[in-house]
Amino acid sequence: MENILNSIYGFCKSRNKGPSYMNGGEKTPRVNFIIDLLEKNNISYEIDEFFIEKFNCKGFNIILRGTNKRMIIAHHDIVNPNSDNANDNSASVINAIYLKSILPEVNVVITEGEEVGFIGARRLGEQIIEGRFGEIEWVLNLELTGKGGTNFFIGNYPGSLSERIKSIFNPPSMRTPGNDCLPLISMGIDTTVINPLPLSQEESLLENENGFLDVKMLNKCHSEIDNIDNISIEDMKSFVENILIPIILN
Repeated sequence: MENILNSIYGFCKSRNKGPSYMNGGEKTPRVNFIIDLLEKNNISYEIDEFFIEKFNCKGFNIILRGTNKRMIIAHHDIVNPNSDNANDNSASVINAIYLKSILPEVNVVITEGEEVGFIGARRLGEQIIEGRFGEIEWVLNLELTGKGGTNFFIGNYPGSLSERIKSIFNPPSMRTPGNDCLPLISMGIDTTVINPLPLSQEESLLENENGFLDVKMLNKCHSEIDNIDNISIEDMKSFVENILIPIILN
């Protein structure tokens, strides 16, 4: 299973042409990489292909169905084709697949178009409301989960999921940039976003029991400095095993 985590190196080198609307009607290199990874690890999947009228192109959500009422999401699309997009959001996609390999019962959806208006998450929200996944208790959105391990914050989104995470770990929370939680919240779906950060020697607005979190990491999104050197396989493994699994199982 740890080979899934090591696949982050190949995933970061799978380059799309750019944001969703620049990739036309075919599956992107990143979508094809995910499919290949799932098949190599015997993880069942569905491709939810849909037309994005706004951009006159196709989108692809990748659905890994589970049997419980909890769902993990992470977006696979990118902005900068010249970047590894390692932390935003390659690490989260790999973490979600690694989690699925450990807990087959969890629902996982890897979404399209977060960077251009949360298009895949909006479609997913509609499908949840329609009951296509059965009853879903909550949806946890993984963003920038490549570095930090067990040191993390969550979005300042009220709901039972946020209270659940606070009761287990008592992490800091903060107002976050736009992400795939927003369309889900607008539909009344219980959700929040979770984001590990490494510890810093400098004081910041975010402090947990181990010290201050390095919020400067957030500024690397969409840039060419969001490269593979900025993430840690060990941190990814620790985040999945010591944070995500307890959230799902407790």
